Amino acid sequence: MPMQGCYINLERSTDRRAAMDAQLHRLGLTGVRRQVAIDAQALTTGSASITPGEHACFLSHTEAITRASPGEALLVLEDDAQLSEALPAVLRSGVLAQLEAEGCDIAFLECQPITTTQNLLALWHSLQRRLPPQGSGAPRHALTGIDFIDARTLYNWGAVAYLVTPKGLRVLPALLQEALASGPAQPYDLTLGSFLRDGRLQGVVLSPFLATPASGSHADSTLGSPSESAAHDALGGALRRLFFAGPLEGLDAQAAAWRHAPLTDDPQLRLLADLMAQLFVLTARDHAAR
Repeated sequence: MPMQGCYINLERSTDRRAAMDAQLHRLGLTGVRRQVAIDAQALTTGSASITPGEHACFLSHTEAITRASPGEALLVLEDDAQLSEALPAVLRSGVLAQLEAEGCDIAFLECQPITTTQNLLALWHSLQRRLPPQGSGAPRHALTGIDFIDARTLYNWGAVAYLVTPKGLRVLPALLQEALASGPAQPYDLTLGSFLRDGRLQGVVLSPFLATPASGSHADSTLGSPSESAAHDALGGALRRLFFAGPLEGLDAQAAAWRHAPLTDDPQLRLLADLMAQLFVLTARDHAAR
């Protein structure tokens, strides 16, 4: 199945543009074009429910989808996406045709998962199944395959990298215009999550992740969301990268300041967190032993 692609980039973000162009050239994804992002500074009106940066992001993704050719799958990237070396091979492997055959509208190359034990175990088991064996000397991107995980229960947020199938290109524009007409009430990625959970959008998350936000990219984000704390950014970003089919260098350092931080004074909540962590390890170990 043919594929088109774009990455969304502000005119003033020249460093990110250069980095994305170099990465796409290295991976042979030269058909992925740059799309100029809508700048929040140019917006005259916006919803009070979301920040101007979030509104501009929503409009930029909507424009990418509505401008796409309806007969080809569309790869959408944000300009802080770090792509796995495995991505070109996966795209050539027939995964696009498989997504279309299974009735998918959208496939996320990564996301912030809803952190239930069930979801994290699904991602962990996928890693163990698809990554090369430890000690083999093979790089993490030498995957044995890719898994499709139902996005309705796994996907929380994230629009760094995703595929929209031709079916999705017929469905998604009207849904996005409907959301824009009513505000939008939520940022773009949370809106996608709502569509997935109410059944109006059919989607999967590809695992292991074939993309991840570039380390530290949240620090210079243009979204301006006041709701995200430093701890949430650091821990959430580290969690996403842990499931990435690519290098993990710097991951320990990224999470170090928060990994054992006393995030609460409630002794019972801290005990609950410790119990959950230990039980997760036992469950993952027991599953691997079967």
